[in-house]
Order: sequence, then C-alpha cells, then structure tokens
Amino acid sequence: MSKRALDARLKSRILSSLLIAAGATLMCAADARAQSATMAPPSDETDRTRAATTTDQTADPGDADDQALQDVQPTPDADIDRNAAADAALRQDLGRQNLSEQTVDGLRPRRPESEETPGIPVGAFTLRPTITGGAGFEREKSSDRTKTRSYLQTGLKGSLTSNWSEHELRIDTNGTWQKTLSGFKSDDPEGSINAALRLDISNDMIANLTAGYSLEREDIGDANAIDGATNQAEVATWTAGASITRDLGLIRGTLGVDFERETYGDATLSTGQRLDQSDRNQNTATLRGRLGYELSPALIPFIEASYGRMIYDNTRDGAGYLRDADLYAAKTGVEFDMGEKLRGEIGAGYTIADFKDGRLDQLSGLTINGDANWSPQRGTDVALGLKTDVEPSTSAGSSGSIAYTTDMALTQVIIEDLRGKLSAGATWRDYKSAAAHQTVYDLGAGVTWGISRSLDLTADVAWERSSQKGSATQETLTGLVSLSLKR
Repeated sequence: MSKRALDARLKSRILSSLLIAAGATLMCAADARAQSATMAPPSDETDRTRAATTTDQTADPGDADDQALQDVQPTPDADIDRNAAADAALRQDLGRQNLSEQTVDGLRPRRPESEETPGIPVGAFTLRPTITGGAGFEREKSSDRTKTRSYLQTGLKGSLTSNWSEHELRIDTNGTWQKTLSGFKSDDPEGSINAALRLDISNDMIANLTAGYSLEREDIGDANAIDGATNQAEVATWTAGASITRDLGLIRGTLGVDFERETYGDATLSTGQRLDQSDRNQNTATLRGRLGYELSPALIPFIEASYGRMIYDNTRDGAGYLRDADLYAAKTGVEFDMGEKLRGEIGAGYTIADFKDGRLDQLSGLTINGDANWSPQRGTDVALGLKTDVEPSTSAGSSGSIAYTTDMALTQVIIEDLRGKLSAGATWRDYKSAAAHQTVYDLGAGVTWGISRSLDLTADVAWERSSQKGSATQETLTGLVSLSLKR
C-alpha cells in the first residue's frame, strides 16, 4: 500500500474519532441542560449568554476541525426548556392531583347496600339475615279504660336475592314474637313472606310474578275492629299476581291479574267470650291494564282500568246479607323519575263496588293514589304516600266505607352513623250508609345508631288515635328499644 493511501486512512480514522467524541460531548451537554431546566427554567437572555460562554470555553481557535464542530452545535431553544420544566413540575404534583372529591355538604358518600350488608353466598343467591331483640311497652286507652303491658320482642328478617345474569328472584321474610312480662297478654306472632320473580323475556318485554303470605292482628283503628274487644281478630292474607310489560317505542303497556284471600280469626270480648269472624273470609280477583306514553325518560303519563270480583266464603253473612260484589276502577296519572332526587307516581280516578244484595248501598267515590321518594339533599330522604281503599263491612245494613290515607316518613342523617326518623299519617273513612265518619291519626319517631356495619341500636316510639262519633275513642302508645345483628 502506498504512503499516500496510508496517510488518507489515518486521517479518516482520526476524523471519525473526533466526530464520535464530539457527539458524546453534545449528549452530555444536553443532559446537563435538561437537569438544570427541571430546577429553574432559564430565561431567553440567560440561555443565550450560557450558550455563548460554553462555545468560548470549548472552542480552540487554532484547530479548524474543532471549530467546525462547534459551528454545527444547535442553539438551545427557550420554549423546549420551559416545556421540560413544566413536565417535571407536573410529575412532582401527580401524587397530589388524584385526590378524592369531597361532597358539597361534607358528609361521606352513601355506602351501597351490598357494602353495608355483604350477605352470605348461597349458591347463585345472596342471603342477608337480620335478628333483632328488644324490650318494649304498650298502653291502650279506650274511653276511660286504660291497660298497659311490658314485653320482650324477638324479630327475624331476611332477604334472599339471586345473582343471575338475567332475570331476578327475591324472597323477603319478616317475623316478630313477643313475650308479655306484665299486664295484658298479646303474644301472638306476626310475620310475612313475599316472593317476586322478574323474567327478562326480551329487551322490550318483562314479566313479573309475585306471591306472598302475612299474618297479623287487626288494628284497633281498622274499619271492622270490634269496639271494646280485649284482643282483635287475627288476619291471614294470601296474595298472588302476574303481569307483563311491553315497550312499543314511546308507548308502554302493562296487563296483569291479582288474587287476594283474607281469613279472620276470633275476637276476644271484654267478657272473655270469643266472637266468630269467619263470615268476613273472602277472595278477590282483579284484572288490570295500564297504557303509558313516554314524553321523556322522566315523565310517563298513563291511564289505567281494572275490574274485580269479590266473593265471600259464606253465601250470606250472619245478618243474612249477600256480600259478593263487582269492583270497577279507572284512573289517570303520571310516572316521574328524576334520579335520586325525586321519583314515584301519582294518579286520580273513580271506583265503584256494586254489591249483589240490593239492600246494600253501592260504594263509589273519587280515588287518589300515589307515592314519591324525595331527597332534597344528601342525608335527607322523604317518603310520601297517598292511598284510597274500598273497605267492605259485615255490619248489619252497612256496605262499608272508602278510606283515604296519607302518610309521610322523614329520615335524616343526624351525625355519622346516627339516623333519625319521623313519621306521620292520617286516614279518613267515608261510610256511605252512616252519617258518622272515622278519623285515624298516627305519629312516630325513632333513632338508629349504627354501632358497626353489622350491629344497630334502635329506639322507637309510636302513637295512634282513632275517633268516630258514637263510638269510644281508641288510643295506643308503644315504645321499643332493640338491638339488631345483621350480616
């Protein structure tokens, strides 16, 4: 190889080494500038001065190759330095920016039911049982006679809910047993069991099946309660129903059938005698239909009509009257759903009970039915209800009454884990074949302390007053303190 070729190869290697060294120097300088930028973003004037100073210190006027490399080095951009500083500051603050948002009123968000009571898995179902034990008192006053008692009460409540991907089955049970410690005895158990099955037939069609049973003692404020009885009759009720709902665009239609059977036990008179109430046993079947129009997802006006047949076990009651009747009803109203703030429905209409016995007057009148759940602010819930019932009677010559009931319940979070409840209601009974009407008032108050997610301490007091011209005024005052263990 000639000397000229060797010199050319040597110069090429030297130039390559210089280029590699210059590139490494530029990378180190860029890293140093990025680190300094994260601490304090420099201004434009400072950047120019620093760049010029760096160039003067690294340049060698006697070396043409090094000078050419310095001329190729780019001038730092102030905008890039600012962006790098902003990115670094953002990375430092990310840990503080992802904080949970506080509520407006400062209360903790409501825990879902599944978190409060996780329940017990039972195959494809979830069981949520609650057992309650407590002590209470009761005072009944009729005219100038007053009787009291103290008692222990045990309660068992539970719900069984399916976890299916489609359809849903829910079974709810509730029962109480009382043991009188002193005073008059009224220890008969009360309870109920209800089942509801929802079948998702298609995206726009749903079927609902229901069945239930309940056992309770007739209240002294009921229309057919025996005046002056020491123990009212026990009432057993069986229910069953089926309905299907179909959405046809903006139109929603529902067709359903309901069945109810009521049986009555004996009432105990003040003399100790037992009064047979079996002539009040009856069955009622009702066919109903509803048609609604969706003005918006929050408002659905509707019309509804129903026909029912009431048939008694005994063809004639003890006074010789035929109590079977045809029931007609129609109403119009609106469903509303505005989220958690307000939802429910209200409707008004007319009802008729036409008895088979011509000696009994027809029961007819205006009806108002509705319910609403209103939450004006977090921690406050108000439940409102309006109801109209046709209540046939077995009193000689009386066809019965139409009862108008209104009730309200206010639940308020007082402090964390402490809730208060106030309730009030009134019932006015319009007897078509009698001049005297009946009014019933009730008030209630209570507090519940959530000791833990599984343990509640509750104190309740309730008062009820029933009055009617020509009959003794009835008053009942009850109080109960109980401890509930739930899972």
